[in-house]
Formats: sequence, structure tokens, C-alpha cells
Amino acid sequence: MHSIFYEKLSDFISNFNDLLWGFGTVLLVFGAGIFFTVRIKGFNIFRTVHIFKSVFGENEHTDSGKISRFQAISTALAASMGTGNIVGVAAAVSVGGAGAIFWMWVSALFGTALAFAENVLGVKYKRPDSPSPMSYISKAFGNTAFGAAYAVVCLLASFGIGNMTQTNAIGAAAEEIGIPPVFAGAAAAIFCGMIIFRGAKNTAAAAERLIPVISILYFAAALAVIIIFRENLAETFGLIFSSAFGIRQAAGGILGNSLKQAVSVGLRRGVFSNEAGMGSSVLVHSETDCSDPVKMGMCAVAEVIIDTLICCTLTALVILVTGAADCPAEIMAAEAFKRGLGKYAAGFVSVSVMIFAFCTLLGWYFYGEKCLKFVLKGRYCHSALIIFRVMYTAAAFIGSVSELSLIWNTADIFNWIMLIINLFAILILNKEAADLTNNYKNDC
Repeated sequence: MHSIFYEKLSDFISNFNDLLWGFGTVLLVFGAGIFFTVRIKGFNIFRTVHIFKSVFGENEHTDSGKISRFQAISTALAASMGTGNIVGVAAAVSVGGAGAIFWMWVSALFGTALAFAENVLGVKYKRPDSPSPMSYISKAFGNTAFGAAYAVVCLLASFGIGNMTQTNAIGAAAEEIGIPPVFAGAAAAIFCGMIIFRGAKNTAAAAERLIPVISILYFAAALAVIIIFRENLAETFGLIFSSAFGIRQAAGGILGNSLKQAVSVGLRRGVFSNEAGMGSSVLVHSETDCSDPVKMGMCAVAEVIIDTLICCTLTALVILVTGAADCPAEIMAAEAFKRGLGKYAAGFVSVSVMIFAFCTLLGWYFYGEKCLKFVLKGRYCHSALIIFRVMYTAAAFIGSVSELSLIWNTADIFNWIMLIINLFAILILNKEAADLTNNYKNDC
């Protein structure tokens, strides 16, 4: 009886989740990204060189009580650069074909405008007693209930998409290299607990150390494979562009459904990958001592570029140039690296998935703690934080040894609610974000 109820509940939530995250939502996000790109006169696209120079080329002086901008970037990347950058890209190629990669690029390109706008507003409206994005959400709707609702949903999402689903991926990746999931889950939970019980600032410091190292190693390995198969690059890019617009499918007489799949999967993959429009990265950016809204907005643009336009693209190219796109999605990335770097490369992919997933675990803890503090507003805060840390650590272990289809789908619903609340808030306040940006441009 219990299994039948669970199965029916899981199916219902899955169908409801598919309805929420349908093509309409993806187009809403995509359209909002285009709208903000126009409002800020393409700042997110045409000023990319200036953005990276400003983000990574300037010295910063950090108040001892605040996190640094680099820690903020690392924490935000830790939260977004999870298993989706490897396993998720393989799934996108499997379902949407090579053309899905082009639409993933388009989604990320305009997604930079959403990430930029929400972080500009986040810094402008940050308050000591009301961290962003809850402060600008409350301002936009003229009601603090919307900010509180966002915080509660984000707190719940931290247990799902930011915790249990990630350690479930850690367990699966560990099993690929001969480590029982229960051991991998226990190790992830122990290390997570050791870090988060020392507070959000220490979590940011851990992300600052982990993310650059694993990212550089993964990028280097991917580039090595691409260089080895460089003779296939021209054909691969041709396939991406022809599939994106249905040219290849039209030649085979199967245009309609294939083109729809490529567009839908690619746009949706981009939204899930970088979290642009969800407001989550604002929770960490507003914790720095940087008072310039546009500079923190530029940090968010750099993050989307690194997360989707670089990391996801490298994964996709490795899969396509090696011809591994014909493999099942669950082994696609591992097979691609193995064809380029030998049999031990599959183990490298598994370890990369585990580390990226662990970083996501840390990043979403940071988000959860900030939301919890906002909801409690100082009442019973110390005791509540201890309980939250215990529950978060326990959930990390449970996730590694459980079947999580219901958790995945429930977490996606929480993400959708966060997205919709935040998206409408920044659309309401679009003039303020645009004015701040355009004034900055005139001063440069």
C-alpha cells in the first residue's frame, strides 16, 4: 500500500513539475533576459572584457566581518556548478541533440542580463536586517510576505536540489569507481558537517579553495580531449548550428519534433545550469562589503559565463568531438573522456562529479542559512542554526543512499516558485536596475 501511494504521489508531482517547467516558463525566462539586455543596452554582452577585468583584475579590501568578492563568486559558482555541468549536459545532448547546445548558449547569453539585474538590485536594497533578494522582493511587491515566502521556499530547496540530489549523485559517481555509496555519503556528510558547523563565512572560504582547483583541472582535461580530436571541431560546430535551426532534420524530413526538442531542452538546460533569474546568487553577493551595485552585477555575469558558456560548453564539445553522443546519457561524459585520455579518465569524471556536487552542497548551505536567519529575524537563531546544521548534515547522508525521484521533482517545484517570485520582482524594478547600469556606463 505504501509503495503504491508513493508511486502515485511521485507521478503526480512529476507531471505537475513538467507542467510548471513547460515551454511557457522557459520562454518567460528567455524573454525577460532579452528585455533586460535591451534595457541595459547590451552591457552584459558588449562589455564582457571590462567585466572580467573589473571582477578579477582589481585589488579588493575586505572588511574582516564580510566575505570577499572572490569568496562570493566561488560560493555562487559552487552552488550552481553541480552535477548539471557534466551529467546534465550529457542528458541535454541525449534528448535534444547537438542543437540543444546552441540554445543553451542563447539561454546563458541573455541569462547574464537577469543575473546582472538581480544582483544590481540586491546590492542597492541590501539591509542589515533584511538580506537580498528578500529586501528588493518586498520592495517590488510592497509586501514583506513575498520576501518571506521566497526565503521559506529557498530554505526548503536547499535540502533538495542543493543537498540530497547532489549527494545522490556523489553516491552514484562513487559506485562507478568501486566505492559503496554508503561510504561516499558518510564521508560527504562528515566533511560537510565539519565545514558548515563553523558558519557561513567558513563555508565561503572552503568554496574559495575548492572551486578554482576542480574547475581548472576539469577545464584542462576537457581542453586536452578537444585538442586530441581537433580535426572534428569544424564538423561538430557545423552540427550544432545546423541542428539548432532544424537544417539537418529538415533534410531528413523530421524537422518539427526534433527542432522543438533542441530549443526546449537547450533553453531549459541553460536556466537550470546557471540559476540566472532565481535570485539565489544575490544571497551571497549581498554579503560582501562592496557597495557598488554594478560591480556586483558584473560578478554575476562572469559566473554565468564560467558556469554555462565555458564549463557546459567544454563538456558538450568533449562529448561531440569524440563521437560519444551515441552512448547512453549516464555514461556519455565518462566514455568521451575515456576515448580521449584513456581508461582512467572515466574515474576522473566520477571524481569531478563528486567534487562539483560537494561544492554545490556547501553553496546551498550558505543560501539556506541566510534564509533561515531572515525568517527567524533573530528569534531562537542560535538554537535553530544548530538544528538546521544537524538536519542538513543528516540529509546529505540520506540522499546518498536513497531513490530520489520524488525529491528531485519537489525541489524543481521549489526552484520554480523562487524563479517566478524573483523574476516578477526584478521586472517590476527594471527601471532602477537600468538607470544604475546606464549611469555607470556613462562614467566609464
